[in-house]
Amino acid sequence: MGKKREKKPNTWDPNYNKSNKKSKLESKENNETNNNNEIIGNNNNNNNNNGGTTGNDAYITTAGDTKIDSKKFWNNIEPKSEIFEQYYKAMGIIDNEEEFKKMFELMGKPLPTTFRINTTIGKSLQSLVIDQLKELVNESSSGGGYKDIEIDGEVVELPSPFSWYPNEMAWKSSIPKKSFKKNPALSKFHHFLVHHNQQGNITRQEAVSMIPPLFLDVQSHYNILDMCAAPGSKTTQILEDLHMKHNLENEEIIKRSSNGGGDSSEKPSIYIPKGCIIANDVDTNRCYMLVTQTTRLGSPAIIVTNHEAQNFPLLYAKNTVGGGDGGESPIYMDRILCDVPCSGDGTTRKNPEVWRKWTHAGSIGLHQLQIKIATRGCQLLKVGGRMVYSTCSMNPVENEAVITQIIQKSGGSIRLVDVSSQYPSLIRKPGLHTWTVIDKAGNFPTFESQPEDKKYKLSKTLWPPTPQEAAEMHLEYCMRVYPHLQDTGGFFIAVLEKVSDCPNQIGKKTGPLNQIDQTTTATTTTTTTTTTTTDNTTTTADEKVTAETTAETKTTTTTTTEETQNEKLNKKIKNKENDRQPKLKERDKRQKFFEEPFTVPGEELKKELDVVSKFYGLTNEFPMGNLLTRGKNSQKIYWASDSVLSIISNESNKSLKVINCALKLFQRHDGLGAMECAYRISQDSVLWIEPFLSKRIITMTHDDLVMIFKKNEPFFTDFNESICNQLKDMDPGCFVIKISGALRETLSSGMVFSAWRGKVSMHLLVSKQEIESYKGIFHIIDDPVITNNNNNNTIESIKQDESKEVSSEIVQESKDQKEKTDN
Repeated sequence: MGKKREKKPNTWDPNYNKSNKKSKLESKENNETNNNNEIIGNNNNNNNNNGGTTGNDAYITTAGDTKIDSKKFWNNIEPKSEIFEQYYKAMGIIDNEEEFKKMFELMGKPLPTTFRINTTIGKSLQSLVIDQLKELVNESSSGGGYKDIEIDGEVVELPSPFSWYPNEMAWKSSIPKKSFKKNPALSKFHHFLVHHNQQGNITRQEAVSMIPPLFLDVQSHYNILDMCAAPGSKTTQILEDLHMKHNLENEEIIKRSSNGGGDSSEKPSIYIPKGCIIANDVDTNRCYMLVTQTTRLGSPAIIVTNHEAQNFPLLYAKNTVGGGDGGESPIYMDRILCDVPCSGDGTTRKNPEVWRKWTHAGSIGLHQLQIKIATRGCQLLKVGGRMVYSTCSMNPVENEAVITQIIQKSGGSIRLVDVSSQYPSLIRKPGLHTWTVIDKAGNFPTFESQPEDKKYKLSKTLWPPTPQEAAEMHLEYCMRVYPHLQDTGGFFIAVLEKVSDCPNQIGKKTGPLNQIDQTTTATTTTTTTTTTTTDNTTTTADEKVTAETTAETKTTTTTTTEETQNEKLNKKIKNKENDRQPKLKERDKRQKFFEEPFTVPGEELKKELDVVSKFYGLTNEFPMGNLLTRGKNSQKIYWASDSVLSIISNESNKSLKVINCALKLFQRHDGLGAMECAYRISQDSVLWIEPFLSKRIITMTHDDLVMIFKKNEPFFTDFNESICNQLKDMDPGCFVIKISGALRETLSSGMVFSAWRGKVSMHLLVSKQEIESYKGIFHIIDDPVITNNNNNNTIESIKQDESKEVSSEIVQESKDQKEKTDN
């Protein structure tokens, strides 16, 4: 049996402890999450000395190296593919040969480290993150840390903010992610990333993944749909923007009021934005990943759903204007992010497997699905609303070809938006007007240039429009971000605006929901009733033949022939469906939906909530009507924004498959004897509810917080006389700690924590992992031996018993969430 590793105290600054033993917190660094097409790396894999890897890790560790060769960064994968490179040369995405060569050369090198600072964590933590980050930069620029480290012969760049990202909230460093481990010169920066990422203060996200949400132009009252959201980095970015815009609007209202201007009835909303974001994904397991990501932010304005994006349901809200007429109206989205599944050939720098696995068929195979998802997005979009379509592919078949189809079949209701003047420091190329279609059989500049036997394998929608049509659509308004332009991955972004209802607009007209499918059927019926070569076209032909034969006179020779063909096609389809049945059943089993629905509290629960309100002294401004629960025997109460409540509380939306929504506010627990209130405040929501509390708040200093972190469960007598008396006078149960001090006065000034008042002691209602992260952020070193002046074993036993029940609940919640994510 191997020697048990000793636990190292967690410190943000490694200079506080010179031990070479890896801490448990470091060994569990959060996986970096990016857009829905990225591979989530596992940071727990240990590499062999000879550069071998374990698990699915495709990287060689360059830990401790000061001279890093990016060509040797990936294990057993040569970042080169002749067929891949020749394909894009023929495609003509870049005319200049030298520039093309430069792009492919950079595509074979690892990505720099990039991250965003969370804007919803409160000014105290946000200031702390920025101050520590700038401290790192200042130390490195003065000669420490980075001076001897080179990548491909060039000295690494200091961490710096992106020039194009607002308010310097997104940063980058040229150091690849894997180069941080065990490299003494980089350990301080590594510790900064580990601790703040685990705490949710920063989000590790690829630079190009940050671009699409910026062009949504989010406002705090908007309803937003992220159609293919997992793993959730873009979702959290949008959610942060929703809250940030709400805060800015409040500041403007306060400013106008103080200057004597504005409407006298205009009052700032002191809690949450009215809008919400619906984060959807087709895969249930990835939905739980979404829940984990969004829970770190702690927002009441989120709904996580599990639907096929191309079939996402139209939602309804009850009419409330003028008192309401008892009717309902469809909810059309103000903003939609349509980051569709794609071949991911722009991700070679983070997913080196692309070099080995890339084929011609990847883009062609996803083309129709991408059209269907984007079409559904247009149908769900509000008139005047904006949809951002994006992929991490450079292939026009997945990009401009899809946009072309959307615009052509929209009947003038959808148009591209020129955003070239926005974020001018973001370097991008315009969209393409022309391209060719290539598969393993050859290069086909036009649909007609294909051999006759291929014309029903490749859809006509793959090819570009005529030059005149491309100019009228303004395909140049699309944005192409290539890796060599600003040291990123490859990405495509198009901003679309809905100027009128779509043909056969869902929620307003009867008829087919998918106008593109309908139009395609109408225009190609006569040419596809007799020839079929693939599964997809067979099904389409069958539908078209059926529609045609029922409309014509059945006594004609043509009809008889078509009916005979129809029978053959039906038999063929049925046989193929029978062959696929076991696979479908297995897929359905994986995707089975088990979650209980969210509901508004019943009468019995409302009585309990009245007790909760009195216990914590909730002010009249607190929105008691915005609370939700889940299931009949739920022990949790959730806080929802107005939009979330409107969607969840409407019976007409019961078909919506909700994985999770809103913000967990209260958690009930029993077993500690008679208490006035059995509900504790969740740490996830304490920052939001604190302004509404008039009772059970104790102000402490940063030193008091450090003492709590060190002792874990201090006695009342461990505090000064004032705090000790407040704790003694308080009834047992949950209370809130608020740290005193002006902004930046101490490391924790203004922060709030949920805590438990026991019989003789108190402790934080915070998970052990969070506490360890805070210790690292605040530079706290555990004392070798913590001696307690009170050696009364009876009192110590009481203290342990009363905290065991509550602490075990927090641990169990963390385990339950982890199990859902892992499964």
